[in-house]
Amino acid sequence: MKTKILLWSVVSILIIGFAVGAFWWLRRPQVITFSDDAKLTLVKVEYGKRHASPTAAKAAAAARSGARGNSFTTDKDTLVIWVREQYDSKQYHYFQFFVYDKGGTGCAQAGARMWRNNGNEVVAVQFDAFPRRQGKFFMRVQEQGNGGQEMSEQKFVIHNPVSKSFNKFAAEPLPSTKEDNDVSVTLTKLVAGADMPYQRNQDDAEDAANKGVQAVFHVERNGKPVSNWQPVSVETSDATGNHVNGGISQNNWQDNNDTVTYQYGLWPDEPAWKLKFEFSQQSNFADNELWTVKNIPLQSGRQQDFYNVPRNAGTNAVVAETDLNGLHLKILPAKHFTDMPPNSQPQGGLTIQTAPALPNGMRMTLISLTDDQTNDVGYWDQGMMQNNNLTSYRYALRDVTGVTNLNLTLALHKSRFVEFTAKPASSEKQ
Repeated sequence: MKTKILLWSVVSILIIGFAVGAFWWLRRPQVITFSDDAKLTLVKVEYGKRHASPTAAKAAAAARSGARGNSFTTDKDTLVIWVREQYDSKQYHYFQFFVYDKGGTGCAQAGARMWRNNGNEVVAVQFDAFPRRQGKFFMRVQEQGNGGQEMSEQKFVIHNPVSKSFNKFAAEPLPSTKEDNDVSVTLTKLVAGADMPYQRNQDDAEDAANKGVQAVFHVERNGKPVSNWQPVSVETSDATGNHVNGGISQNNWQDNNDTVTYQYGLWPDEPAWKLKFEFSQQSNFADNELWTVKNIPLQSGRQQDFYNVPRNAGTNAVVAETDLNGLHLKILPAKHFTDMPPNSQPQGGLTIQTAPALPNGMRMTLISLTDDQTNDVGYWDQGMMQNNNLTSYRYALRDVTGVTNLNLTLALHKSRFVEFTAKPASSEKQ
C-alpha cells in the first residue's frame, strides 16, 4: 500500500511538473535575435483606439529595466504590437517590421513609435493592414545597422485580436474603364506577387517583402490616347478593413499602355481589392497652370538655415510671388551652402511656399530649373514643412558651383482620381 502511495506521489509530481513546464513553455516570451546580438522581445498585442505599454502592473519593472510605459490614441481601431528593442546603443540600429499571412503570400509594412534611443526601449509597432481572416499570423523584422541589413529568420507568432466575420467585395471584370473629368483610365491587368526593381530581403528573392503589384493601364484624355498622364499614388483596401498606400516604382509605356509596378498591395487571396489611383499630368500643361520666374538670386547661407525656413516664415525675404490656381505662391532666395564640403550633396537649396497648403488632388511640378547660362541644375524633392497656414516645399540643389542666379518654370495642376474593385491575379499564372 505504501509502495502504491509512493508511486502515485511520484506520478503526481511528474504530472504537475510537466504541466508547469508546458505552461511555462507556452507562456515564454517570444524573442528574435540578430547576428550582432540585438534582441527584440514581443511584449504585448492589442487592437483598439487606446494603446498603452506595458500594462500598469509591468510599468514599474519596465522603468527599472531602462524602458518606460507610454500611451497614445488612434482615430480608428488599430493593431499595435509592442516590442522591446535591446541593442548596443553605441552603434546605429534601425528596425523595420512586416506582418505576413501564414502562407507567406503577402505582407504589410509598419512604422514604429520610438520613445528613446538608449539601447533598451519599448516601441509601438502600428499596422493598418494585417491578415484579419486568419486566426494567427506572423511578424518578421529587418535590422539595418553598421553591418548592413538582416531579415530575421525567427518570427513572432501573433494571435489575431479581431474575432469576427467579414463581408466580401465583388470584383469587376477586367478590362474596366473609369473616368474623372476629361481623363479616362482603363485597367486591363492586375497582378499580385510581381517582381520589384529592388529587394528588401537579399537572401530570399521570393520573400513577400520583395514583391509588389503590377497594373496595366490605357489612358485617354478627351477621347485621345495620352502618355503624359501617369499614376503617382495608389490606395488599396479590402472588405476586412485593411488599408495601405503604395508608392509607384516604375512606369513603362508601350503601344499606348502603361505598365506600373508598386508596393504594397494586400493579401491576394481576398475576393477583391478596392484601388484608388491618382493620375497626374507630367507635361504639356495649360498656360493658366504655369509660372516662370527668372533671375532668382543664389545667396550664401548655411544648410541649417535652409531647413529652418518654415520656423522663420514671417521674416524671410521673397524673390517673387503670384496667385495661381487659387493659391498664393512665394519663392525665397536660393541658397548656396557655405557649411558643406566641396564634393558632398546637396550644395544648395530652394524653397517655394504656398498659402494655404496644396489641397488634396493638386500637385506642384518643377518643369525646368536652370542657371544663368541656361544649363540644367540638378535637384531632388525634399518634401514639405507646414507652419500655420503656410507650407514650404524644399528642393535640394545638387551642384551650384559658380552659379549666381536661377530660372525656373513650375506647374500647379490638378490630379485625376479613378477607383476600381478588382481581383488580383497571381504572378505564377501569368
